[in-house]
Amino acid sequence: MDTGITAQMQDDYRRNGIVKVEQLISRAQAAHYREATLALLASTPEGGSARYGHTFHQYVDVWRDDETLRGLTLHPRIGAIAEQLAGIPMRLWHDHTLAKEPAKAAPTAFHQDQMKWPFAAPRHTLSAWIALQDTPVERGCMSFLPGSHQLADLPNIGTADQGRWKREMPALEWWPRMTVPLQAGDCTFHHGMIMHAAGPNTTED
Repeated sequence: MDTGITAQMQDDYRRNGIVKVEQLISRAQAAHYREATLALLASTPEGGSARYGHTFHQYVDVWRDDETLRGLTLHPRIGAIAEQLAGIPMRLWHDHTLAKEPAKAAPTAFHQDQMKWPFAAPRHTLSAWIALQDTPVERGCMSFLPGSHQLADLPNIGTADQGRWKREMPALEWWPRMTVPLQAGDCTFHHGMIMHAAGPNTTED
């Protein structure tokens, strides 16, 4: 499969721990999957386990419950890009939809995902985050600390603890930050150990 990943993009991923892929899916496909996502999220109860302090609305393993979204999770190009970037065969652990509720001024603190996952010394983990609507800074797009996927001595930092990452390693506050707004259909592939955060959703969407 022609993944569209150039040698430069692969080098950027290995060096920075993050690469942006524009139009992984089309805007029309993103709108289709967004409609299915909103319907699925609306089916989960208010205050249920899928909600985190009414800031996030999350649904894990959507591929098991929604045939439309299963097509996105198992999209062959996503898997092919993941394996090309990692350089090894990969397995899908889980998918999830994650919606930042409108006008909730609660950012997500800098943290490393892999620290929260039940894997002992994996060879490589990564996430593919696909924007199903335009996600500028005002809607809480993600920021990354390029190269921080090489850090292995940080503890599991809670996503609501806004200051702990600075206390654990003060030098991180001065690392260059890469803020990545996405248009609908764009995607970031990011290493499971890269420090990343997301701003608040200050819009009504």
